[in-house]
Amino acid sequence: MELLMSKEKRRAYKKMPWILFLLTVVILPAIAWPLSLRLTPEAQTYPLIVKILMTIFILAPIVIQIPCLCVCGGYLLYCYGRSGTQTLNVYEDVFVFSYYSGGSDNCTTDTYYIKNVANYIIKKRSITIKGKFKRKQSGVYNGQKVAHWITIPRTFENEEVLIDFFDKHKSCRKK
Repeated sequence: MELLMSKEKRRAYKKMPWILFLLTVVILPAIAWPLSLRLTPEAQTYPLIVKILMTIFILAPIVIQIPCLCVCGGYLLYCYGRSGTQTLNVYEDVFVFSYYSGGSDNCTTDTYYIKNVANYIIKKRSITIKGKFKRKQSGVYNGQKVAHWITIPRTFENEEVLIDFFDKHKSCRKK
């Protein structure tokens, strides 16, 4: 059974990265740049400690703008790509999770075959599955590896089927 993606859940999943991106890359610099231009001529009459604090307060958002653009923009693109290119198939004895990344010549598909689940954690935005899974890559980086945990964005309509599969195939650990 293939789990279908929900547009509402995907929209909610992409909301937080957008807010983070707009706050750090657009809003903070939009406040800092005009403020720095406004206060620069008047700052010559202030005491030294006030000048130092003002400089730190004004320049901090401007200095961190480029790294924030890279980090927040990358995270935003990751959330868009990962939530839109994944497929989940639940069978009787195996759960298959696959997604693709890259484009044209650099496209790779990662496929996870999950039979036994050691543990799973349901978070607000994702489900983390722990265990030992077979991971198969196709495309530019062909190969087969063993994964110990995967994170799946919660963007699917019928997650109950997935949770039931995890409960059914959860392996018991001896303490």
